[in-house]
Amino acid sequence: MMKKILKKLLHIKATEAEKPMHAGEIYYLWEGLTSTYKLMGILELNLMNTEDAQLQMYLKGLSTATFLHHVKKLENVLKSEGFTVPPRPSSKTLQGGPGTGQEVQFSDKEIIKNIVGFGQVYIMFYCRAVMACTRESVRNVFLDLMGDYIKAYKYLTGFGKKRNLFMPPPPATARKGSLNMEEVGIIWDELNARYLGKVNMEIYLASTKDKELSNLLKWGLKEIVEPHMELLENVLKNEGITIPSRPPVRQFQYSPGQVSKIRTSDDELLGILTVAFQAAVELHVRALTIAYREDLIELCEKLLYDELRGYDKLMSLARTRQILANPPVVSSYRI
Repeated sequence: MMKKILKKLLHIKATEAEKPMHAGEIYYLWEGLTSTYKLMGILELNLMNTEDAQLQMYLKGLSTATFLHHVKKLENVLKSEGFTVPPRPSSKTLQGGPGTGQEVQFSDKEIIKNIVGFGQVYIMFYCRAVMACTRESVRNVFLDLMGDYIKAYKYLTGFGKKRNLFMPPPPATARKGSLNMEEVGIIWDELNARYLGKVNMEIYLASTKDKELSNLLKWGLKEIVEPHMELLENVLKNEGITIPSRPPVRQFQYSPGQVSKIRTSDDELLGILTVAFQAAVELHVRALTIAYREDLIELCEKLLYDELRGYDKLMSLARTRQILANPPVVSSYRI
């Protein structure tokens, strides 16, 4: 009996693995690989143009880690789908030792600020790749890559702060160690987006009789929206900033499914939630790359991963309902 069950399970797993990826997943894999080739060239160029031993060590480590953990991972996924990957560019480290680059060299300050800027771009790119992928294994690849870039970004911004290389906006208040004006602005945006999310989710909850969808909405309110509202409100309160009033609770004003004569279908509601989660994730990434103070960076990272946890639950439900409007599948295999 057990052998028959295992045989069925293995057959299902093999069928899922053989299903071709859709065009969006292939695009982000290909773009991720080719842009990582370019990033490695930039890292090696900067390595050849700095005489700072500490910066050289960091750039060597980052370049090696990028090749071992990013390039190979992306190449292997594409190869497993039958695609021929583009040739790797030759290494610039073969042209001489570190610090023997161009006659007109970058300053160490320019190198660090350039790489921090590239880090911000790559974090956003891989965030969007995570949002685009519906195959869980591919989404996990991009999730890992995004996490690696966040770690490297946090390390390098800390490295730059120790050398006073950055010029953040002016402080928002006279309080010592206060948030700067841009940080207050993005936290304000985050808080108002959470308020709007609470209003929408409570209305959606009153618009559906679907038990699974109702449970997902209730979980999102309890585990993501409401805790995030409190965290963000406390950040602003600690800065002495008056926070806006919370929207009234709508959750118990109606019986489920009676909120409007013109009702949104459950499938349409799942589609709306997908876009809402994607917008929230992009806002968290923007906040992460704007934040300068260490505790705020950690907060923004928490908001991001909490949101991605909710997005994963949403994707699981959407897949079981078969309502995902994926791009066409593509394959390099001849049929």
